[in-house]
Amino acid sequence: MKETIKKIVRQAATKLKNQENWPDFENFEIEADYPKNEAFGDFTTNAAMGLARFLKKNPLEIAEKLATVIRLQPAMENIFDKVDVVTPGYINFYFSKKYLQNRVAEINEKKEKFGNLASDEKAMVEYSQPNTHKEFHVGHLRNVIIGSTLVEIMKKAGQAVTAANYIGDTGTHVAKCLWSLEKFYSEKELDAAENKAEFLGKAYSRAATEIENNESYEKEFKELQKKFEGGDEGLVALWQKTRQWSLDEFMRIYEKLGVHFDVFFFESEEEIAGKKMLPELLKTEVIKRSEGAIIANLEKWGLGVLVLQRSDGAALYGLKDIPLAIKKFEKYEIDRSVYVVDVRQSLYFDQLFKILSEIGFEKEMAHIGYDFVTLSGGEGMSSRKGNIVPAEYLMGQVGKKVKEKFPDAPNPDGIALGAIKFFMLKYSSKSKIEFNIEESVKLEGSTGPYVQYAHARICSILGKAEEQGMSWEKADLGRLTHEKEMLLIRELDKFPALIEELSKSYEVHKLPYYAIRLADKFHSFYNDLKVIDAENLELTKARLELIEATKEVLRETLRLIGVNSPDRM
Repeated sequence: MKETIKKIVRQAATKLKNQENWPDFENFEIEADYPKNEAFGDFTTNAAMGLARFLKKNPLEIAEKLATVIRLQPAMENIFDKVDVVTPGYINFYFSKKYLQNRVAEINEKKEKFGNLASDEKAMVEYSQPNTHKEFHVGHLRNVIIGSTLVEIMKKAGQAVTAANYIGDTGTHVAKCLWSLEKFYSEKELDAAENKAEFLGKAYSRAATEIENNESYEKEFKELQKKFEGGDEGLVALWQKTRQWSLDEFMRIYEKLGVHFDVFFFESEEEIAGKKMLPELLKTEVIKRSEGAIIANLEKWGLGVLVLQRSDGAALYGLKDIPLAIKKFEKYEIDRSVYVVDVRQSLYFDQLFKILSEIGFEKEMAHIGYDFVTLSGGEGMSSRKGNIVPAEYLMGQVGKKVKEKFPDAPNPDGIALGAIKFFMLKYSSKSKIEFNIEESVKLEGSTGPYVQYAHARICSILGKAEEQGMSWEKADLGRLTHEKEMLLIRELDKFPALIEELSKSYEVHKLPYYAIRLADKFHSFYNDLKVIDAENLELTKARLELIEATKEVLRETLRLIGVNSPDRM
């Protein structure tokens, strides 16, 4: 609809240009958006003010002229019934009741396909990226929730999306864990560990502490790391065994979260590719040898220096990510590559993208950063310090709270997952999160259970109507004229535009807020108006059709977030 309004305004401006003999304004930008106050219409544009600055004329006068021409355009028929002008020069558009009533029928006809868009774009979203030999913590949980939601939104927008996971299965952290296992634990202790992923995390944390406080341990660790990187059979076998423990744990958590990946990349494999690529990289101006190391000098762009390979031959992240970035585009034939990685890596991704550009690999790539997660009252997490909050712990605690609060719920795990995903997702990715378990499961406010309850409430109303033998397939939607009905339909109408916006902006936190606003509008409608009225069956049918449409959009919004839609709670 935003594009329709832009087109209408541009056509009106072009007509006025010819009538008024205005100078050319081909590059004139037209913006259309929702007004901050719903009383000022369904859409608004400040086009007149932009045009006024260009023409050096009164914006209110230009707005009045534009509105006069707009009102006469054929495109206005059956969509808007009012266009007005307010100071200092905004033009406000108001949907006609007929347009909104028809929108209800369209939603119920298309069902879950309402809001689907068409696109020929292929994209890859890389997210999760946990390190083996460390526990999967709440920070990883936030990454997964952002990434999986973005994948679903982009698919809804018609894009062919490949969901990718890049597992950190090599590097210093792995070597430290292996050193700790060899130094402090017997093989018998390893195999006897009940929670092997937790055991590996503690072994790594112990290694980090011991090595930091003991110079002889630092020397021992360096020797082991060299042996491991040199392919020592015993260490490689231990690595393979313990690596699989971590991978098994990751897969179990992904299954709980309802997350699927199309492709997995592994750091150990990309390291080999990066080292093979080094001779070619060294031919470029930006990559050179320096004191035994290999670096990318990016100082002239204000991006500092990125070490690709240390003087001891160890490959760092950049040397692995360069060939992987190229492989993504060449092997999977994508048009766009998106990385969901914590915000502390923002500089690194600026460096990576600049290196790729300088070696002649100009492609569309984006980094979506996200900030820290702590539990309410907790400190920042660190696997090295051993003070992380495991994802499983949080999921278990929220699950317990849900069972206390909703003892009769048929699927408490689904409600718990909804509570976690909503709480994690509703904040801008660049905001820190202090996760409050009690707050997350409330039935009121900006929570998953609140939205799920709205869906369950609608199911209950529709179920009662069916029990009374009612059918609303051929309802007269012209009876939907009440202000609360119109407000609810207006919110439903925003869904397709939101999908299009988020598929480009990646601001996935706007999706749960849309679900919350829609639930708000439904509850306000239901609290003020009677849906099932035996004395007014035609109006009852129309309202049942309206809440059926609301149910469809709520369910699809929850699906995109990865949350179930309960019939009762």
